[in-house]
Amino acid sequence: MSDDALVKNIDRDVQWYEDDIPIRGCQLTLQQIKAAYRELAILTKNEGEKIVDSIIKPEDVNEEEFKKQNEFLKDDAFRITVSIVGFDGQTTYGKTEQIFDSNNLPFPIRTIFFTNQNSFKRYANETLPPNRFLLWLHFDKPPLFDPSPVVSEPTPNASKVEISAEDVGYYRAVQKIVSSKISSNRKWYSFLHEKFSYDIGLWFIALPIALYWVTIFSDALFPPDGKLASFHIAFFIYGLGLSLLIYRALFSYIKWAFPLNILEENKDRATRHRIILGAIMFALIVSGIKSVVGLVTGF
Repeated sequence: MSDDALVKNIDRDVQWYEDDIPIRGCQLTLQQIKAAYRELAILTKNEGEKIVDSIIKPEDVNEEEFKKQNEFLKDDAFRITVSIVGFDGQTTYGKTEQIFDSNNLPFPIRTIFFTNQNSFKRYANETLPPNRFLLWLHFDKPPLFDPSPVVSEPTPNASKVEISAEDVGYYRAVQKIVSSKISSNRKWYSFLHEKFSYDIGLWFIALPIALYWVTIFSDALFPPDGKLASFHIAFFIYGLGLSLLIYRALFSYIKWAFPLNILEENKDRATRHRIILGAIMFALIVSGIKSVVGLVTGF
């Protein structure tokens, strides 16, 4: 079988559609990922039917052999290959949806990657298919304490889908599958990993709470008419600075306990932390609102 059988049927002088869709803040199961894979596999198979059916039979190939070759191409050149990588570096490969039901997956899983490129390239002299996608799902966790000075930036995570297509119908179909099967599982706490979430929490929750309580303790421990009144300002500055350091450590801990993307089968040990922190965060938000109201109204 000629390695360029598929290449001859690709017209590169056409309009292209491209998109990079980030996948952030999702809690997923292997079955949900499998469902997305299944729909993408059907889409890829339909794409293969159109491409292979357009191949012109060479004069030196008989009809029976030509049909046999085309059936083989439809079956093998239009599959979605999957790589599942564990945190220990072990990788499992597959090209059917059954891989998601395997008992030998490298848990806990760090990355899941699948694409329709690899199968096609084997029969097209490494040429990329005209309609293609690459999908990465990363389940890394941020460090327990983030030493980065740029705390306002979003949490790094390379989970995304890249789409390149000649056919706008294919382009829209991949977008819809990813949106309905993957991105729709977005969790409420995903905002914690977005840009400026640290600053918003600082100015509207942490700082009002810190100012409120540091002022109360400063006045109680170092009253203006007391013998230690000279320490009042020093304690206020120290207490405020210490409060902000505690806030930064707590914010890093919260991002660790509520990672950006979660795979339920990984049985993340931070689940219990999330329950406790959910209650603490609710209490802090309520306390922050009360502090702001108290500072504004004087009550």
